[in-house]
Amino acid sequence: LTSFFFSFITCLTLPDKVLATRVYLDRKIKIPYSANACFGFDEGIGMTMFDISTLHSNPNHNKSKQADDDDDRQSTTGSIIEVDYYHANPLLVQSDEAIIRKVKNDLDTILGTSSQNANIVDAAIVRLPNAVNWYFPGSHSSMPDVQSTSLSNVYFAGDLVKTNHGSWSQEKAFVTGMEAANLILRRRKDYGIISLGEEELHVEIGRKAVKLFKELLLFGRQLNEDGNGAGALPLLGDFLR
Repeated sequence: LTSFFFSFITCLTLPDKVLATRVYLDRKIKIPYSANACFGFDEGIGMTMFDISTLHSNPNHNKSKQADDDDDRQSTTGSIIEVDYYHANPLLVQSDEAIIRKVKNDLDTILGTSSQNANIVDAAIVRLPNAVNWYFPGSHSSMPDVQSTSLSNVYFAGDLVKTNHGSWSQEKAFVTGMEAANLILRRRKDYGIISLGEEELHVEIGRKAVKLFKELLLFGRQLNEDGNGAGALPLLGDFLR
């Protein structure tokens, strides 16, 4: 059982490929949110977009030399945007020119006219062949709980561990570390952990819509399996024929 359990974790810890890019535009463009998770451009490839100009614009923030350099360039070039691609195996082999074109096309699709009217005056590209854990649809089932279900004295912490907190990446690793420490000390699991705020309205609506869609598909499948095909709801495959 233990070997079977750890075999699932290896699916997530296989090193994954990341493509990190940063583009400098010739003008300021409107970006509604400073940090964005995006999808739908390439099958199996995740994507994040960051408005570096906004993230580094706080005068009270202790900025690094890189942030100072970016601010200097911002004053002459305009918006600075970082676009990162995850599980980016097909992209790492492309030329710098092809990657820059793709980044611009993706930004134009996401941001619309303001991005389409802007031009890239400079860019930085970093290829990272062994960078992060690999997350994919359904990978949540392969993640361990903070306390092992097969070894009572084993605890897990990190961004590949299940938690109901809602954080991710470095923050999730920190939170699961606190949860593990609380369990070891026989305290409440969420002791001393600040909970996240309520979901944004569009996120909550989207989650409920997906849940309803899945329930309708399941209901239609059950009707078909019961032999009542004439009155059954169509399956997803029916729309793809």
